[in-house]
Amino acid sequence: MNILLVEPAFPYPNKSKNKATSVHKNFVPISLLKFASLYKAKGYSVDLVRGKLPRSELRFYPKKILVTSLFTYWSKYVWDVISYYRSIFPESEILLGGIYATLHSGTQKFDAFIRQYKVDVRVGIDNEAEKFLPDYSILPDVDYHATHMMRGCIRRCNFCGTWKIEPQRTNKTKEEVISELITIGKNKVIFYDNNILANPHIKDILYELQTLTIKGKPVSFESQSGFDGRLLEKDLELANLIKKARFRNIRIAWDNGLNDKESIKRQLDILNKAGFKSKDISVFMIYNFNIPYEDMVKKIKLCKKWGVQITDCRFRPLDIDYDDYSPHCRGSGKSGEYYIHEQAGWTDEKVRNFRSQVRIHNIWVRYARDKGKEYDKRMEKWSAINSTFKFFGLGKAPKLGKIEKSGYLKRKIILLKKLKIRFKSAQEISRSYNYNSIEDLERLWNKWSEAEKLQKDYNVST
Repeated sequence: MNILLVEPAFPYPNKSKNKATSVHKNFVPISLLKFASLYKAKGYSVDLVRGKLPRSELRFYPKKILVTSLFTYWSKYVWDVISYYRSIFPESEILLGGIYATLHSGTQKFDAFIRQYKVDVRVGIDNEAEKFLPDYSILPDVDYHATHMMRGCIRRCNFCGTWKIEPQRTNKTKEEVISELITIGKNKVIFYDNNILANPHIKDILYELQTLTIKGKPVSFESQSGFDGRLLEKDLELANLIKKARFRNIRIAWDNGLNDKESIKRQLDILNKAGFKSKDISVFMIYNFNIPYEDMVKKIKLCKKWGVQITDCRFRPLDIDYDDYSPHCRGSGKSGEYYIHEQAGWTDEKVRNFRSQVRIHNIWVRYARDKGKEYDKRMEKWSAINSTFKFFGLGKAPKLGKIEKSGYLKRKIILLKKLKIRFKSAQEISRSYNYNSIEDLERLWNKWSEAEKLQKDYNVST
């Protein structure tokens, strides 16, 4: 049997692909990689694709097609890809699973699409596939291991669907976690747990992670959803263990109002005492939600006082299946483009203004606060350039004044930006080019531009 695994062409934002704080480049479809291992164990042929590939580029005619889904508001990408593969493989079995499928299964609109495209639905976690480790051979460019050390959550936040998607809590032991990480053999691990500290074995696991090495090198870790600061307050040893276990990109959440400011400050103090610098800590903030814009601005000011960054999360209700918000537009906000929480006084202008303030704040924290300087718009320009240099492994970018005086550097940066937009990672482009050489960059850009032109001409002719 031939199995085709499909990740829709979700519009991952640039900051997820290459963030200045070195957060991983995009979301790995963990479930599809586990299904790859499951079906390969049964002797089936498996392939993974992203988006709509021409039939000529597919390795086989699939008997079964598995499509994953992510955020509910990205539903149009799911149905777009299902419509495409149903049209070219009318006899294939199509199964849809994931977050959107689980939360919207049973609704009138969702079920209408299911009938239209003749799709079967899988709700929640597949217990059979969950027993397998991800098969990274079908996604070779990923340099980190994405995993969970627990499923479910002890909280019941009304803006979150985790407790609905993963109603049964399961917890890996230290033996299970270490065995998995050694088997996978990657030196960077990102835990996708929604509340990683709630695992009852967390201390034992953190002790083991401190000394874990792969191929003779230490392993670094990240908790994508951050750490529950309330649990840090209850057990002061946890922050020290997190630090010793080499966790990076530390985040806590400030989901509620200003009344929690003293608790948030205590959590930050605990992390500081454990050895984390304030500027390397980020505070999750959900906006366009129940807390008014004016109070959210006050939260930004407190974070400025504390010297920590902010990870802003725009609220969309779980029953929303669309989102046409564009961060680059100004003065849009037409009715129906995206969700605006008007009951709490939010408007399109306030949504965009809040995000702008967060961006300015984070740049100031990263590049100016420690130098005793105020925010300057030129910092934002340099920040984007520096991000591009890091993307290509070129180290820290030259100072902006030097760049502005050099035509060579300006041309080099233009070429680097073009290549960065076109590709997900520097490794995906080519390992045989010198990114410090403008001549190599010119040849590389011309090569890929010509290849894309030929592909477009081929698509038109066929």
